[in-house]
Amino acid sequence: MPSSQKTWLFLAGFISSIGSFAIICTCLGTQQWATSIVQFTGVNYGGEAYVKLGLFVVRRNKTITSGTGLQTEESSKQVFDQLKETNNVKIAHIIVILFCVLALACCFMGSLTTCLNSVSNPYITFLGPQGVYVWSSINAILILLAMIVYAVNIEVNKMPKSLVKAMDTTNDEFGTSKNTYGYSYWLLLLSIFLNMTTIGIIFFYQKIRYSKQKEQERPMETATKDSILF
Repeated sequence: MPSSQKTWLFLAGFISSIGSFAIICTCLGTQQWATSIVQFTGVNYGGEAYVKLGLFVVRRNKTITSGTGLQTEESSKQVFDQLKETNNVKIAHIIVILFCVLALACCFMGSLTTCLNSVSNPYITFLGPQGVYVWSSINAILILLAMIVYAVNIEVNKMPKSLVKAMDTTNDEFGTSKNTYGYSYWLLLLSIFLNMTTIGIIFFYQKIRYSKQKEQERPMETATKDSILF
């Protein structure tokens, strides 16, 4: 059976791992990843298209502000229905979802490992602290890559503009866009922080354990030297 110190520390690591798991689930389930304002012009009018982006759903509110008076048009579509062609935008979006799903799986494995160590002392090395380090590190890296790829898809590949064009039924010309990121995106940073917290807790446990082992070895070393002297 593990010591009470190990139990409590690994339980703390388990809680932070479960927290990261819940956050990733929240990010996948909510649709507040980014908001964009895309300027457009028609034959004798102009306006703005407000786009709310999720991983799976896109909502657009097209507002004509000049030329023919104020008019609005709202629509909501599935992202992949609008990204029918295989291009850089679609591939990058698939990669973001894939990274998030893989991170979720790694987070689940890390949670199982910390839970196992809180109630037992596994004989297999990979099921111990080393396993926690590996799963938590991979999780954090995958989440960071997902954030980077998503931002590149928004800023470089102009994903909002591509979706607005695909959803539009007119011949309007779409121009510049202004992008902001929602809580579904920024919560991923908290997931990374919780993974680092898990690693920190387990590292703290191993440091304490190493210090205790050294203290237990010192009396034996002293006794050996004394026996040699006498």
